Amino acid sequence: MLLKFVARRLLASVIVVLGVTAVTLILMDRTRGAYVPGIDLNPALRPEDIARLRANLGLDEPFYQWYLSWLWNVLHGDFGRSMIDGSPVITHILERLPNTLELTLTAIVLGILLSVPLGVIGALRRGSKSDHALTVFSVGGFAIPQFWLGLMLILILSVHWQLLPSAGMYTIGAEDSAADRLAHLVMPALVLAAATLAQLARFTRSSLLDVLGLDFVRTARAKGLREELVVMRHALPNALLPVITISGVLLGFVLGGSVAVEQAFGVPGLGRALVIAVIERDVIVVQNLVLLYAVIFVAVNVLVDLS
Repeated sequence: MLLKFVARRLLASVIVVLGVTAVTLILMDRTRGAYVPGIDLNPALRPEDIARLRANLGLDEPFYQWYLSWLWNVLHGDFGRSMIDGSPVITHILERLPNTLELTLTAIVLGILLSVPLGVIGALRRGSKSDHALTVFSVGGFAIPQFWLGLMLILILSVHWQLLPSAGMYTIGAEDSAADRLAHLVMPALVLAAATLAQLARFTRSSLLDVLGLDFVRTARAKGLREELVVMRHALPNALLPVITISGVLLGFVLGGSVAVEQAFGVPGLGRALVIAVIERDVIVVQNLVLLYAVIFVAVNVLVDLS
């Protein structure tokens, strides 16, 4: 039974990844027209030169043929080269992946560490001012656009108060240190964690309220256990099971949100590389970055289901 479940999930995951990459390429194909990446660098190119460049890049091929050729190369470990500078796409990924992972994992950990205590407080003080404040915070954290929140933090903490650096992952020209990298990581991690923190706090509150009404919790209280022991030892571990599950799902949304956050804070990660590639219509880089994002998102969901 387990093997059948795993097989079905893996098959569905493959279909999802193929669908995402196909839709992405269709959208890029509809917008590229007769465009050649990098043509702006040499506007004096003749029509026959442009036609030859398009043929060399494979842009004159039908959509399905180009997609199947790209997919065949990927399956054989060939991710191609950028249409702009000719560098291997795998180099783009390996150079920027650590920055994206550092940012997203920090945001996830920060969101979990802050959301669980807030959710517990909201559940134990249901209907109080602190619970209402948590509701307002949760709605605001989920509703405020990350890009706007990032710009406001830069304006306040970097421009007016000059407490934190406004962009990048380290200070250019300065000695690399953990404190310097942490200072650059604080604002983007907070912005990226805001929506996750809001959702997990509300989910923790709701889950803990459900568990506190179950029979085994009433039995623990009837035995004379202190309330903090009832909550921390009996109720909270059971309430956190669905929270852990949804935390894995939220990783995919954090990765998606990292695109806007990296652009706002100038973080040299995969999200910023994706934005630049879309603007430059570098189809090869876009396709492989979308493939990587899709695989990570699907893999996390499969692991969460299996767990």
